[in-house]
Amino acid sequence: MNRLYNDEERIKRAQIVAEMRNNGRISVSSINNNTNKRKMPLLTKTFIQVIISICIFGIMYFLNHNNSIAIESVKPIISSDTDFVQMYNEISSVFINNKEEKITEDFIENSTIENEMISDDIEKVNEVSEQIDNEKDEVQEIGIGGGSDNTQESEEDSDVTFIKQNASFIKPVEGIITSPYGKREPTDIISENHQGVDLGANTGTDIIASMEGIVELVSEYGDYGKHIKISNGEISTLYAHCSEIVVNEGEYINQGQKIAEVGATGKATGPHLHFEIRRNNITVDPQDILEL
Repeated sequence: MNRLYNDEERIKRAQIVAEMRNNGRISVSSINNNTNKRKMPLLTKTFIQVIISICIFGIMYFLNHNNSIAIESVKPIISSDTDFVQMYNEISSVFINNKEEKITEDFIENSTIENEMISDDIEKVNEVSEQIDNEKDEVQEIGIGGGSDNTQESEEDSDVTFIKQNASFIKPVEGIITSPYGKREPTDIISENHQGVDLGANTGTDIIASMEGIVELVSEYGDYGKHIKISNGEISTLYAHCSEIVVNEGEYINQGQKIAEVGATGKATGPHLHFEIRRNNITVDPQDILEL
């Protein structure tokens, strides 16, 4: 096709040259027609570009001179160069700040909740502590519970249990209880805190060893008058106000063996046996150990 087209064009050009030679000039109309055919598309394109430029200029002019709210918001964008990097950074910072604010709000909220829970727990502990203190006060007022008397009773109960588990006892003398263990009305002769029990009996009545053991002490000095102490490990028994003592210190004594006779030596209102049971020299109520 290109070859045929080129041949036709050569023929036309040859005809034009022949005609120019015949007429003495080239046909202007033919040249103009060919030139116009080639130049028309370029003119059309230029015209369209001019029209588009005018339209764009008109739009920009309109936007720049219009005072409406919508246009005012667009003017800063029109009047300045657009920095897309800055726009990205600003948008990113907004999202990051919002995220950080959200995280901070959540942290504060969680911290507040935890603090409230801790405060509630502390209040509950304080309430329980206060309740326990009140109960202690009430118990102490009625003489039961965490007072010193209760501590003493607990220790005595522990001693009683230990003594029962580690030794056996029998009644040391035939008689009746004239003064029990514990506090009593004191006189010049009678002590306020009675460390044992008094068993009333006639002078000379036999006193036997309530518990087996070694005679640790034989003495006649002090308020107890003539008295004997027999020990077996941590446990000991004491027999006081005797008229006669028939054993010696260091002697091993069997349970039920005669050791003395009832009397009224020392501070005594009459013939009787003052009998004590001890653990590590701390007295307990003999009636808690055996029947007297």
